[in-house]
Amino acid sequence: MRKIWTIIMLRLKEFFTSPGVLVLMFVMPACFSLIFGGISMNSEKNKPIVNVVLNDSKVSTEILGLLKQDAHFDWKKESQKQAEKNVSAQDAVAAVVIPDEIGQRIAERKPVFDIIVQRKNENYLALSTHLEGTAGLVLRSYQATSNLEEGAFSKVLEAIATNKGVTVDKQIIQKDTNNSVEINLMFVGFAIMFMMFGLSGAASAILGERIEGTWGRLIVSPASKLQIILGYLLAYFFMGWIQLAVLMAAMNVMFDTSWGRMRYLIPFASLVIICVVGFGLMIAGLVKTKQQASAISSVLIVSTCMLGGVYWPIDVVPDIMQKIGLGVPQTWAMSGFKEIISGSLHAGTLVKDTAALLGFSALFFFVGLRGIKFE
Repeated sequence: MRKIWTIIMLRLKEFFTSPGVLVLMFVMPACFSLIFGGISMNSEKNKPIVNVVLNDSKVSTEILGLLKQDAHFDWKKESQKQAEKNVSAQDAVAAVVIPDEIGQRIAERKPVFDIIVQRKNENYLALSTHLEGTAGLVLRSYQATSNLEEGAFSKVLEAIATNKGVTVDKQIIQKDTNNSVEINLMFVGFAIMFMMFGLSGAASAILGERIEGTWGRLIVSPASKLQIILGYLLAYFFMGWIQLAVLMAAMNVMFDTSWGRMRYLIPFASLVIICVVGFGLMIAGLVKTKQQASAISSVLIVSTCMLGGVYWPIDVVPDIMQKIGLGVPQTWAMSGFKEIISGSLHAGTLVKDTAALLGFSALFFFVGLRGIKFE
């Protein structure tokens, strides 16, 4: 054990005395989190504005109440002329025009709402789903009350607008659904990405040591091959945990974040770090030079982070991309972290995420250890 610990301390000392490594492992993730976390926190306070053009009729007022059920947007009444100016100046995501004669619109099979939009950005894509659902409610309500007494239409809309929806008392699927979970996941995503860069570079140092002769001297030392490889792998594992712990502490200070229950977070984060270590070892085992390792790992890390929901929530990408994303470990890592950070702790999801990461780790270590030559 003393030989393994000696190798660990040598690797950690060499690793953390490099200014470039310190920047990559700590400064850059902290800067990314500070910049994008600040933007996200600010966007949570400043909701996207949607202008609504309507008359003073009871039906139009109740429809506005239906629209306001989506609290992610700030709904503001404006005249049509002002709404058009706001949309043109991009001060509003879109403008929703509620026509004076809804019944006539429906009878003529025309769209229930008129939408004024300059460009279809991500905010509008989120808005459009709510608008379609609201228009469907208005249409069905009108059809159901068209043969009833006057005023029945507005009463039905009022009942729908004041309804609180469905409450589930038996089982809580998602405890925390606010924006803070997404922000915390963004911090975790940056940590995973830069951890992959840092540990891949550290693992590829084996290639340089082969050329310089350090690896050969280790092989002929009193330490066995098992002790050598354990020393290296445990050093990389500790590097990963040091980085994650420092970033978690920094994010707690800067943003007052919440990481969920530690008894779930620590073992799952350890598994993610093991998987990242295996990835770095696989790269070191497949290539022959540090330049090749740097080029290949950069392409693989960036592309798989895109697929795995590190840069943006995987739910917003097309279904085909979500299915492809199941083939990268970041998808399962982010899924597990989301369950833990949100407090949901759905056992089935966590078991699947853990099993997937174990499978990726086994594959990476198998390929990496087979590729490393002990000579």
